[in-house]
Amino acid sequence: MRKPNGYGSIKKLSGNRRRPFVFVVSESGRQKPVAYFTNQIDAEIFQADYNKIHRHRSLPGHQITLSELYHRWLPAHVADTAPSSATLCSYKNSYRHLSSLHYEAFTNLKYMDYQRIIDGMKKSGLSYSSCKKVRSLISLLAQYASKIELTGKNYAPLLSIGKNKPIRPHKPFSRQNINRLWSHIDIPDVDTALILLYTGMRIGELLHLQKSDVNLRKRFIRITKSKTASGIRIIPIHSRIFPLVTARMIHSGSSLISDIDGNPYTYSRYCTVWQRIIALINAQGHTTHDCRHTVTTLLDNAGANETAKRRILGHSGRDVTERVYTHKGLRQLRKCIESLR
Repeated sequence: MRKPNGYGSIKKLSGNRRRPFVFVVSESGRQKPVAYFTNQIDAEIFQADYNKIHRHRSLPGHQITLSELYHRWLPAHVADTAPSSATLCSYKNSYRHLSSLHYEAFTNLKYMDYQRIIDGMKKSGLSYSSCKKVRSLISLLAQYASKIELTGKNYAPLLSIGKNKPIRPHKPFSRQNINRLWSHIDIPDVDTALILLYTGMRIGELLHLQKSDVNLRKRFIRITKSKTASGIRIIPIHSRIFPLVTARMIHSGSSLISDIDGNPYTYSRYCTVWQRIIALINAQGHTTHDCRHTVTTLLDNAGANETAKRRILGHSGRDVTERVYTHKGLRQLRKCIESLR
């Protein structure tokens, strides 16, 4: 929708900036920056609020999307309840599961829109707990919508998430499975499974990786986004997957894991990719987390140093100094990761 004259505009500044989006207004023929933001959505929310407060105007026909509602709700919820970092991470993960609805008008969303998300999660093998967290977020957003007098129904109580069945224990990949992956390495995206199997990364950590997080000269990956504080770490690149990571670096786009056009994979989209990879090697039932469990098992079998293993996997340690990565420390981590065969 074209915005009216005098409504202000949002621009993205060049360069590597912490807050690259700026909202500007025209005053006396010159553009004046009003505020800076880390993302486009926050900037648009501010723009709408600015015009309501200072100019008493709104965009005709403007409808708040689920994404805008979420970004309005989250700061208010944090201020009211001070949730833990783990809870905040849970909200963000649940929000990502709703990605196909992000830009739909919230008041237009119906029961089946949400149920399709839940059904897709269950079909992808995600747990009862994950589905329950998404349903909880939907309910919280609907409650907030009522607070701000945005019409719309709370469909969360009607959503079916199934029964809380015991989750099967994680099972490591067999050597035969791993060899089959290597034999199919020319098939698109098979390399992603091998990268998981030779780093011990969580799937969320892998999908968040930017090319700027990869140091090819020193051969390590820096994890900057993780579900825990101890998950922020450095992982040496195993010699076997170094060519795979290098090949990913020359693809288009800024994300390390992306499709042929450089578009990063969302979690839900990667679930489809994962099922295709698993079917290819006839290893149905394996989840992405089984890769992490496989790394743990193989490092145990190789008698790897416990401290190094914990740091590679991003498990919490007692000693804060373990988080400092010296040259000696990196050599120890590399020795540990290279014990994977």
